[in-house]
Amino acid sequence: MVKLSIIIPVYNVENYLSRCLESILNQTFNDFEIICVNDGSTDNSPAVLQKFKSNDERIIIIDKKNEGSGVARNVGLSIAKGDYVYFVDGDDWIEENSLDKIILKAAELNTDILIFGGLSYYNNKGKNGGYSADKLPKQYLNKVFSSKDIKKDIFKFPSTAWTKLYRREFLLKNNIKFQDIKVGQDQLPFFHSMIKAERIALLPENIYCYRKNRKGSAMTVKKKKSFSPIYVFYGIEDMLKSENLLDDYKSIFVNKYLSKATSWLGKFQDDLKHDYYVEYLKLLEHVKSDYPAGWWMKFNPKEKDGYWMLKLKQSFSKIIV
Repeated sequence: MVKLSIIIPVYNVENYLSRCLESILNQTFNDFEIICVNDGSTDNSPAVLQKFKSNDERIIIIDKKNEGSGVARNVGLSIAKGDYVYFVDGDDWIEENSLDKIILKAAELNTDILIFGGLSYYNNKGKNGGYSADKLPKQYLNKVFSSKDIKKDIFKFPSTAWTKLYRREFLLKNNIKFQDIKVGQDQLPFFHSMIKAERIALLPENIYCYRKNRKGSAMTVKKKKSFSPIYVFYGIEDMLKSENLLDDYKSIFVNKYLSKATSWLGKFQDDLKHDYYVEYLKLLEHVKSDYPAGWWMKFNPKEKDGYWMLKLKQSFSKIIV
């Protein structure tokens, strides 16, 4: 057994992968396995992985067809052996001596989830972005809390997988998995884990280094062209039904994820917007039918509406509902 399993989905990141792996292998903490899931890379990423594996037996390589980072993480989790699990992306890296900090704090507090911060990097210059430690909700510092304590504050916590250290048995016991979609894979396991955890704590330090401007990254695309927010909505709805928690969280989740799907409608790529609009209207009608209490009952978006028009209509709907 090892203390920590680090799971890295790898897809066409040959120029960044060495820095990612070196940042892990150079840690003072060393009781870990690194599970690298090559998600059908077409560049030299597999060769980089083999080079590192030849020098360190803690590296495990799994080759599979391209299905997205969510599926790759699930594959890695299925063979992980560590007491704890940490997810890292192959184009990012972690701070020096950071693994010691998160493992010690998680063990000390016996957490299901330990949450920390990360810096956003543009051209190798770190900035305090939306995931930085100073954005963590201060009312939960220096305490251990549960899902019941944060029901109304759940979205004050970062939804990214790489800002959390998970106890592996907690993930397995609750069947917490990533969604099989191209963007937003973190949302379902974030919500699922945060409503099931009995012991959550914060570490107000920046552990992770998140590369924001990588060419080819799905996160750098300005115009939206994925139906992910709609898939996320249905995925979380199904999960809440299976957990018999829909009544407890329906107003919270509907407001958050319908708003997200609405926001994307205003940013969608022009040649694909009609198709997204059709699916979005199906979602909106479903929400109005199944959740008849909220701003969405008075909301009437048009296909031609831009981002700010949709925001205005949404705000007006909240006033008159």
